[in-house]
Amino acid sequence: MHVITNFGAVADGKTVNTLAIQAAVDACSAAGGGMVLVPPGTFVTGTVWLRNGVELHLEKGAVLLGSPNLDDYNADDAFPQNMRSEREQWNGAHLILAVEVHDVALTGSGCIDGNGPAFFEPEAPPVEPRFGWSQGIRHAKDKERLRPGQMVMFCECTGVRVSGLTLRNACCWTCLFYGCEDVIATGLQINNPPDAANTDGIDIDCCRRVVVSDCLVCTGDDAITLRANPARLKDKTRVCEDVVITNCVLDTSICAFRIGVGSGVIRHAAISNIVIQRATTAFLLQSAYREPSTGVAISDLAIANIQAHVVAFPFRIVSGAPSATAQIENIRVNGFYGSCYGGCDFAGSALTRPRHLRFSHVDLTVGPCPLDPAPAAYPDTFLRFRQVDDVRLDHFQVTWRDQHPAWRQAMSIEDATVILEDTCDVPEPPSVASKA
Repeated sequence: MHVITNFGAVADGKTVNTLAIQAAVDACSAAGGGMVLVPPGTFVTGTVWLRNGVELHLEKGAVLLGSPNLDDYNADDAFPQNMRSEREQWNGAHLILAVEVHDVALTGSGCIDGNGPAFFEPEAPPVEPRFGWSQGIRHAKDKERLRPGQMVMFCECTGVRVSGLTLRNACCWTCLFYGCEDVIATGLQINNPPDAANTDGIDIDCCRRVVVSDCLVCTGDDAITLRANPARLKDKTRVCEDVVITNCVLDTSICAFRIGVGSGVIRHAAISNIVIQRATTAFLLQSAYREPSTGVAISDLAIANIQAHVVAFPFRIVSGAPSATAQIENIRVNGFYGSCYGGCDFAGSALTRPRHLRFSHVDLTVGPCPLDPAPAAYPDTFLRFRQVDDVRLDHFQVTWRDQHPAWRQAMSIEDATVILEDTCDVPEPPSVASKA
């Protein structure tokens, strides 16, 4: 066992311990692998690179706190797969980083803190329920150097384990697995402010054989994402497949699950036993995020046993940008219960049409709407089907409560093939039904 204090690390919350922690990691790997121990105390650090065979273990009371100085982090060009976004105001710096290594782990009951307050604009007014992401969101304080990117990043690694930790105050996505295989993430508590831009919880991009379980995720952006963007990987044949996500509680300002983004393939995933405390969208399946992308091919997803407290949109399954040509197909939902105030949207385009969608045992209560007056984007139809094929609903029930005046009809079908079994009950909004 290699204890970081034996390599000169000081837990005073001020000393930058990057070199000491890195020395412990390197020595451990050179010795054939094992555990690097972070004892109780607050250790400030810049980028720490994990090596082959190393488990970085944080004891209870141990905190790795990101340095407030960008010079303590890796450069954007430190590895070819790295990324940055001028548009979203984050750079390619990371706090914990593993690139092309095997058998690595982050474990323990301690905390990794990205020190977000050092890099974000001052706090804004509390985030209220909304339909978009244009108000009340904080971005980078430094508009030239921006803010650090993904707090924890594993890139083209094999045999990855992240467990037991608290991950908080990320400056961007909290934990990214990019082009990895054989990944287990379990027992994590992720806590980011609801108004901190781009602070996703767990991002799974072009990874194979992944299990995410027993996590509590509270974020300012998407809680969990499945992505397929192989453009920067060395192995550009990688797809996102064979993923299990289960037994999690999610609270987010945007999407509980975002499935899409990129130009690759997402397939064979199972999502179950999820509680969504708050979200704008519970499940967003979107092929093309923006033009000119042709989109992500999304297929063979099973979603089951979902409980949503308050969401705007339970489901949005859409082709996305007009440039989308990739197919969304074979999506099965069995068991979704909860309250919403924005409806469900299923939409294709001239170039591609989502197909083979199954929804069973769905029970949605509509209202009350927390937005008054309703914004211009507020829908007037609860279930909207446009340019989709082979959609089947059974045991699908809608109950209206405290109806908002914006509602005009329960369902619209335009250039779509939709079958509602006799077990469905989708009544018109009360104000419409009373005029019939």
